[in-house]
Amino acid sequence: CNMSTASQINPALAMAEDIASYTHDPEGFMRYAFPWGEGELAESGGPRDWQAKINQTIGEHLGNEQTRYQPLYIAVSSGHGIGKSAEISMLTNWAQSTCENAKVIITAGTGTQLSTKTMPEVQKWFRRACNTFWWDINATSIRYKSEKLQANWRADAITWSEHNTEPFAGLHNLGKRILLIFDEASA
Repeated sequence: CNMSTASQINPALAMAEDIASYTHDPEGFMRYAFPWGEGELAESGGPRDWQAKINQTIGEHLGNEQTRYQPLYIAVSSGHGIGKSAEISMLTNWAQSTCENAKVIITAGTGTQLSTKTMPEVQKWFRRACNTFWWDINATSIRYKSEKLQANWRADAITWSEHNTEPFAGLHNLGKRILLIFDEASA
């Protein structure tokens, strides 16, 4: 993490304050939280241009009092290997890390897609982040480690189908963040 100078006094508190400052800035969070230019990310200086544009669109939407509480729909249509799963993963981490009690639902047309492709990528990016120790990372969920908060502060993988829409019924989070991600939505 690129922590502030306050990190010398209380590193954990300084990191939490730094991360909280990115509540309306996914691009800033991603540049802060991941070790760009090091280890597995040695060849990367940060999110790709198209990812940065999406992150900036989200930030502008949330930073505007007129649109903040309105849904924002973003779709990405592309081929393989451009970083869609990485973007899904980084956005999930940003949503969870910068808003207490955020709810994230990650879905795909098949359980196989979720369990073998989407969730392993999400888990990988949560493990790469500087605040990985905040999270209980499981095969189908990522929850805040506090037992008192983890029932509501979580990301869940749920298979979607036109014949089974019940998992999404009643999803609400008054005054907090909800992020719905449809991976391979064409299915």
